[in-house]
Amino acid sequence: MRYILIAVVFAAGLIGNAWALSEKDKALEATISMEQAIQIATASQPGSKPYEVEMETENGRVTYRVQLTDADKKKYKVYVDAQDGKIVQKK
Repeated sequence: MRYILIAVVFAAGLIGNAWALSEKDKALEATISMEQAIQIATASQPGSKPYEVEMETENGRVTYRVQLTDADKKKYKVYVDAQDGKIVQKK
């Protein structure tokens, strides 16, 4: 019984990975560069500076998650669509 459970968990992991976009696939879908995404995000929060950028899939879209901080050490997350450069979400 234990081996069956291990096999099911392993198979589920393989299937889940097949549906997820690889980093290469995400990069191929992007039409704007990471540098452009950083510029867009920092323009939306004047006086902020980026400290981390990551490409991810958000609601079926490839986005750049740009994390910013300002002089008061307040942190922001800005999600920039990797295809059209529009801001999808700000936190």
